[in-house]
Amino acid sequence: MLRLTALLCLFASPVAAQGSRSVGAPDRGRLENGRPMQDSEHYVRLSGEGVQWGTDELVGLLERGAERLQRTEDGPRLLVGGLSLQRGGRFPPHDSHQSGRDADVSMFYTDLDGESVATSRFIDLDERTGCGRDDDHQLRCLDPRRTFLFIVALLEDETTRVRFVLIAGDLRQLVLAAGRRADVSDEMLQRVEEVTATRQGSAAHRSHLHIRIECPEDDAGCSG
Repeated sequence: MLRLTALLCLFASPVAAQGSRSVGAPDRGRLENGRPMQDSEHYVRLSGEGVQWGTDELVGLLERGAERLQRTEDGPRLLVGGLSLQRGGRFPPHDSHQSGRDADVSMFYTDLDGESVATSRFIDLDERTGCGRDDDHQLRCLDPRRTFLFIVALLEDETTRVRFVLIAGDLRQLVLAAGRRADVSDEMLQRVEEVTATRQGSAAHRSHLHIRIECPEDDAGCSG
């Protein structure tokens, strides 16, 4: 039995020691030794996705960010959508999400009385009202304050750096307006403004946030 255990450890140790690797670019890359998301008390996976694999850095960031948000302001859990396939590569209908550094996660929502509410899916928010209908046909609206605080929680992370957060321009303005009323430093507000600055593809992000992290320092083959 001891000999068998030693052999199993011998074969398992290289993978465990190596950790994850993001290889290539987000739109032309792959993921090695990816880490899967698991439901927790701070976030829940979008039902049916089955494609929530990322680098250690990305998964760790989402876990810590969701936990930090709950400590800052209690409310519904973060809803996590697609990251990458287990080994990365093409992931239709996404153009990116290939190398374990991209994640789609929910914004946060309120009911018409302004109370925070949980949802079971991403909700497409109307450009005029900032609201949309959930699966139960109830009207839900953007919670700009909690969405802002979640982005702050990501930027406060001491381990992983966020490259950008994609969000439609009109929704971004609501989030930043809420941020100006929040108890954060001018420096942090500026960082949120910079990381959410309009980029190609931002307009399409009316139902969720698209987060991309910087290349991990020890992933020499990572780019883009």
